[in-house]
Amino acid sequence: MLLNNNLWKKVNCCILYVLSATKRQVSTLTGSIYLNQKIMFKRLLFIGFVFTSINSRAADEQKVASKVQKVIVFLNGAQVTRTAKTDISEGTSILLFENISPGIDAQSIQVHADGDFTILSVNNELNYLIATHQQNIDGLREQEKTIQDKIDLENGQLIVNQEEQTMLLKNQLVKGDNSNLDVAQLKQALDFQTSYLTAINTKQLTIRNEIAALNVQLQKYERQIADMNQGNNTLSSNILVTVSSKKATQADFTLSYLVHNASWFPTYDIRAKDVNSPLSITYKANVSQQSGEDWRNVKLTLSTGNPSAGNNKPELNPYYLNFNSANSNMLNEVVAVGYGRERKTEQSNYDKQLMSVAEIAEPPQVSLQENQTNVDFNIADLYSVPSDGKKYTVEINEVNLPASYEYVVAPKLSTDVFLSAKVVDWNKYNFLPGAVNLFFEGTFIGKSQLNTNSTADTLNISLGTDKSIVVTRTLQKQLTQRQTIGSNQKDTRDWLINIKNRKSQPISLLVEDQVPVSQNVAIGVENQQLSGGNLDTNTGKVAWNIALKPQADKKLELKYQVKYPKNQSVIID
Repeated sequence: MLLNNNLWKKVNCCILYVLSATKRQVSTLTGSIYLNQKIMFKRLLFIGFVFTSINSRAADEQKVASKVQKVIVFLNGAQVTRTAKTDISEGTSILLFENISPGIDAQSIQVHADGDFTILSVNNELNYLIATHQQNIDGLREQEKTIQDKIDLENGQLIVNQEEQTMLLKNQLVKGDNSNLDVAQLKQALDFQTSYLTAINTKQLTIRNEIAALNVQLQKYERQIADMNQGNNTLSSNILVTVSSKKATQADFTLSYLVHNASWFPTYDIRAKDVNSPLSITYKANVSQQSGEDWRNVKLTLSTGNPSAGNNKPELNPYYLNFNSANSNMLNEVVAVGYGRERKTEQSNYDKQLMSVAEIAEPPQVSLQENQTNVDFNIADLYSVPSDGKKYTVEINEVNLPASYEYVVAPKLSTDVFLSAKVVDWNKYNFLPGAVNLFFEGTFIGKSQLNTNSTADTLNISLGTDKSIVVTRTLQKQLTQRQTIGSNQKDTRDWLINIKNRKSQPISLLVEDQVPVSQNVAIGVENQQLSGGNLDTNTGKVAWNIALKPQADKKLELKYQVKYPKNQSVIID
């Protein structure tokens, strides 16, 4: 039986090794010829043994072509499912599934088959002799060489033209001491020289433009080859399935295994047409992988699970108490000396509710499967994800959500007015934390973060600043006072907040400021003017909810007085 290319390479390596060793030994002294012949004979016997073993395995192995049909991409890692159909001969045989990712988790390999035979064993081995993308790279190198040959040819033509131009300029027919030429001959010579030099310059310009265009193509091929070489394309692995059958039959195989060099993370496009329209949220996944095998036109599932996360339940260790022996005079002091617990694995819990179809605006073909501990997004369309580490976008969902819009400003910190959208019942959409691209009134206004690690029913989304609402906060110096009465001193602060709505529509604005809060009985705070704001006595925060018509303005006054001992220093804003 003929050996395949890989086995011939192994045999050739053995033969070259023996020939090299034998050549060195033949050059030794004549007295050791007999000993060297014995060594050579033993090595030839070893080659025969290796040849027989390899040939025996080659006879038993049967290559089976398989194709990636489905991939479940986790937040970290992916489960790949391959299918294959093959004939199984009578007796025991080894089925060799090639071009498998070199980074698979061998413990995760599962093989299922339909047929009247028995699977005896499943093994995994690395294959260093198969380059997954080498044929593609070789093809690109051939095209790269063709372009380089064209460039060399054009450069040669340019040199010829330059030499021709130099020769013409050095051998001009018209010279100052040549008086034998009449006017007609002189004009004819000048016309010839001008015409020829013009043609040469035009030809050189054409050649240079052609070289520049070819160099652009050459750089594209160089970048493509370098990009393909970033992955581990010189290594793959095989899955060997040993089967036993009482008769020849045909079988369908399904292989699945876990790879680690794959992941996905969410991003969002959030659009608001205006403050009277629903909020549009486009939920997208960025998928990437460098597993060593390309996923071409596969059924893709995105899972919120993470096989790499720890799956052990945290256990509490005993909480021991004892007296502090370091301080024997403090017998009544008790300290904790033995409290500990295992580190808890951070894992988000996702609501197990289906999306309301009526609320989806032109949704992609994605179905949700809610498992016990994670959620799967099953993508209907087939996707291709090469093993190049690049991010490929997959749209998960698009929903229009009712939202209440509110402008918010904290003028003590910043006079910029932020637009905030509040969304209720957001948990049922299985959003994950991720980056957000914000669009308002058809314009990209910046980036933000969607924080879904909250148990609140309302999700607050910041939509950026609005420069058409002007807010100022100024200290009324003429009303600022400092009085000394007995052993105490009183300081008064009077702040004026001006708000102007320059928009052509009414707005709802939340204004937040604060008054100081004393943590010392010797310091007293008197709130003299809050302009109807709501005061939180614990934090000192003052909030005003105001409604402003178009082009309307509003003034708010915040005045307070602080009393403290005059021999002390207190910083008051």
